[in-house]
Amino acid sequence: MAGGLTRTVGALFGHSAFRFLVSGGAGAAVDGGMLFLLHGKLHVWLPLATFLSVATSYGVNFSLNRFWSFNSVARVGGQMARYLILAAGNWIFNVAMVTGLAALGLHYLVAKLITLAVAGALNYVGYRVWVFR
Repeated sequence: MAGGLTRTVGALFGHSAFRFLVSGGAGAAVDGGMLFLLHGKLHVWLPLATFLSVATSYGVNFSLNRFWSFNSVARVGGQMARYLILAAGNWIFNVAMVTGLAALGLHYLVAKLITLAVAGALNYVGYRVWVFR
């Protein structure tokens, strides 16, 4: 019985979706922390602060997802190009969603969490089938 549980837990921890969530959590911490620092403390204009925080977190996410989540050994150039195309769409999506939800009255960090949840689901599919294939 214990051996089956160990294999099940090991399979869960070894699955790309689980590792993607952990990597995403690290990226989200960088993203949210940068956003709080830039906008909350330094009063940088929200769209610019959002863009910069997302850009910083993408460096963390690319590295973690490439080497850990998806165990990719493919040439980095093609992956980076696909990642940057997806990132460009994500930056636009992030800036629009955070700014739009904040304009509707949500606190900017709550808006960021909602945006991260939606973008995360879409990104997993994009990373798995296109970027890190």
